[in-house]
Amino acid sequence: MLGACLVGSNAELVTIEARYEEDREAGRVDVVLTGLPDPVIRESRGRLLCALAANGLRVPPGRLYLNLVPAARRKSGEILDLPLLLGAAAAAGHLKARSLEGRLFLGEVGIDGTLHSVAGGLAAALVARTAGVAEVVAPRATAAEAAWVPGITALGGEHVDDVVRHLVGGATLTPLPAERALRDASLGLSLDDVRGQASGKLALAVAAHGGHGLLFIGPPGTGKSMLARRITTLLPPPSVQESLDITRVLSASGRWPGGLMSSRPYRAPHHTVSYAGLVGGGSPPSPGEITLAHCGVLFLDELPEFRREVLEALRQPLETGSITLSRAGRQLELEARFQLVAAMNPCPCGYLGHPRVPCSCPPSLVQRYRSRISGPLLDRIDLRIELPAPTLDELGNVSAGATDASLSATALRDKLAAAASLQQARQGERRNVELDAAELDRWAPLDAPARGLLARIVRQRGLSARAVQSLRRVARTLADLDGHEATAATHLAQALALRSPIL
Repeated sequence: MLGACLVGSNAELVTIEARYEEDREAGRVDVVLTGLPDPVIRESRGRLLCALAANGLRVPPGRLYLNLVPAARRKSGEILDLPLLLGAAAAAGHLKARSLEGRLFLGEVGIDGTLHSVAGGLAAALVARTAGVAEVVAPRATAAEAAWVPGITALGGEHVDDVVRHLVGGATLTPLPAERALRDASLGLSLDDVRGQASGKLALAVAAHGGHGLLFIGPPGTGKSMLARRITTLLPPPSVQESLDITRVLSASGRWPGGLMSSRPYRAPHHTVSYAGLVGGGSPPSPGEITLAHCGVLFLDELPEFRREVLEALRQPLETGSITLSRAGRQLELEARFQLVAAMNPCPCGYLGHPRVPCSCPPSLVQRYRSRISGPLLDRIDLRIELPAPTLDELGNVSAGATDASLSATALRDKLAAAASLQQARQGERRNVELDAAELDRWAPLDAPARGLLARIVRQRGLSARAVQSLRRVARTLADLDGHEATAATHLAQALALRSPIL
């Protein structure tokens, strides 16, 4: 029979093998549990025997063998309680083994047989569907998650007795409905709430369409965090598969939102976050912030204040969309296809270049502050925007945020919709940030003036090969927003203007 264990943001199927040998002279039941169970599973032996006895499924004195397959892979969590109990009941002759076939069982069991919900119902149902299993039996809350997976029949019960009666052909568990409203986690924000900052709004539109990384640089109170939070209002809604992926990650981490997510995640960890907290880890390994931000946005405020080793851990996932963790001889790959948005002050005091407040930082301190962000990491951030301090007129005028009608929230969303149609017709689901060199040559070729401009830029700034490709991707995005099929020198110049050399 089948159970499942959570591993990171995914689930893995576990086969439970059970065998019972009666020994009346033993006077008690010895439970032998093999297959690398963790302490939580090992401790389940006592409560499962109690639950069996409480429900009329007592195991006579003897030896009960329970094996978890594959034996060489460590298993963890109370999610295996229900399949272990049912396997023991079948081995003792209370259930037919055939009734347990073709079903996935999940759930924690109390000593009286009460079923308690566990995290990961959606993740387990997805892996079960891949394996050809069409029915999931679990506590009601866990089964409610599994019901969202197309092709899965999710049966929810409150007690072990409900499950046993269903298996022996008595009272039947009712499948939970699969269609309910989607869960929207957006907060009703609008880009029009931000007054002024035209360059910041344009950068948000470019980042939202192309999927580019974005860094805002400016003194305190310029609206860096406000702008960053509102990128979610410009991003395209997740596809059905992305909604499943987003919700699966939340489900596996014990954050079931009550339905499929129809909005992209936005994660903003504090700068004191640990390495494991950001990229994942622990025992058993759990997803970090970059995985919780999968298919969404990871916002890092006060970027230089994060520990260097934490920031450097972002380099691999920014390139590959995943993070590989090595733990106890095993490699675990976690999804981490997120969009990085960050903000920082220009110096420790925050007022370098401010028109009204003088900076109190010596040059050596400014340099040391900025050097906390390594060149290789900065090279992976396509857009770097300097935001000026807002003027009193911008702050006091209610309509100041919309002085340029082309940068209103409605106008930007319309422009992004048109650009998305152009991109979809040209390159399908591939976002501009994902284009490799061959795809750039195909879909964003440079004419003679653009090549000449690019050559001058490389000579003057000493750009790396990654930076050159980054400029071309941003230029492709700007051309999309202008409704142009070709990438011109003007788009390359605009891309350069959106890549501030301040750092």
